[in-house]
Amino acid sequence: MTEQVLENKAEAPVKEKPKKMKKPRAGMVRARTPGAIIADIVLVFLVVFAAVICIVPMWHVLMLSLSDGFTVYNFEGLALIPQGGFTFNGYKELFEYGDGLIWKGYLNTVIYVVGTVGLGLVLNVLAGYALSRDSKLSGVFSGICVFTVIFTGGQAPLYWVVDSLGLTNTYFSVILTEATMGMYMIIGAMAFRSVPQSTVESAELEGAGHLRIMFQIMLPQCFSLFMVTVLFTFVAAWNSFVGAQLFNFGNNDLYPLQLILDSIKNQINSYLQGTGGASMFPLVTVQFAGIIMATLPIMILMPFFQNQIESGVIGGAVKG
Repeated sequence: MTEQVLENKAEAPVKEKPKKMKKPRAGMVRARTPGAIIADIVLVFLVVFAAVICIVPMWHVLMLSLSDGFTVYNFEGLALIPQGGFTFNGYKELFEYGDGLIWKGYLNTVIYVVGTVGLGLVLNVLAGYALSRDSKLSGVFSGICVFTVIFTGGQAPLYWVVDSLGLTNTYFSVILTEATMGMYMIIGAMAFRSVPQSTVESAELEGAGHLRIMFQIMLPQCFSLFMVTVLFTFVAAWNSFVGAQLFNFGNNDLYPLQLILDSIKNQINSYLQGTGGASMFPLVTVQFAGIIMATLPIMILMPFFQNQIESGVIGGAVKG
């Protein structure tokens, strides 16, 4: 009996242990598929194409701003190098034109930007906190904000309201009407909702009020999302001219940089077409120098806020 059991065990197939998959060691590079390589090539091509579309026009304007006025007046095509020689006469004429009119435009623009961004941030924080709280009217107020994003009353009713308040021909007419919008308030509500509710409940149990919860507990945790609204408001305020033209029409002392540059361009064109003749050719490059000087602050500041933009957008996509 014992011999038969031993024979059966000998005849039984031996089970092989499953082979363990080797884990990739650190530093090992896996072979990339042809589809991934093609996708990378297409993405690189699209990025380079987009960069060329953005850079070439600015380079063209920069080269014309550093060119000779008479040559630029008769030049057609794409300027890759300064035309008629390298010169800063365009910038010199720009800052001397109209007894330094450009500096007044810069000052007004800074006032509009600081006032609009500062007031807009306060309004977005307060409105965002109110919309983020669970209340009976939170849905109604959110619907009103969405309604203002889709529909608007137009410029005529807006002008009548501002004029009836006596704010025309003042800085406040632009600052109050462009400080915020419904979409920014909704973004503010999304930012506050991204904060864990347990944090808020703990603060409430310890006796914290609304102001302390809003500014000391919730805002530091979601400020990156508000930075997105700050940057969008900053860019919009820097490039804005419609509000100042509508509410402060004809008042050059309140015109921002964009309207000052437009006024200078129109005066130069009238000189060139009138009796100014060849003596006005140096002013041709002033309009190109003005474009560079109006765009330069944005180009300098934006790289410093790139991280805030990315973190804010990613945070809104993940938490919202």
